[in-house]
Amino acid sequence: MFELEREVKETQQVVVEEMDSAMVKIEQVREEELEGFTNFVIGLINQSGQITVERVHKLLSLLLSDSVAGQLTQEEVKTFLDKKVKQKLLVFTGGVYKKHK
Repeated sequence: MFELEREVKETQQVVVEEMDSAMVKIEQVREEELEGFTNFVIGLINQSGQITVERVHKLLSLLLSDSVAGQLTQEEVKTFLDKKVKQKLLVFTGGVYKKHK
């Protein structure tokens, strides 16, 4: 009986580790795909001068519904845009994103 319980616990641990690994891989693929949309977002900003996170989210959702970027939450889009601010590609001021000068 104890042997069976130990085997079950070991199997559960393996399953959890494999699921964690799969989730990390999914997140990496998602991040890589999102990075590919940097020029798209900068192009949007070039056209209008500035853009809100809501607008970027809506456009990604509408135009890219079949891709990972089209399935992002608004909070995930904000995190992406804030990362671009840290990389000095964009600036955030007054609730809008603008191209870094």
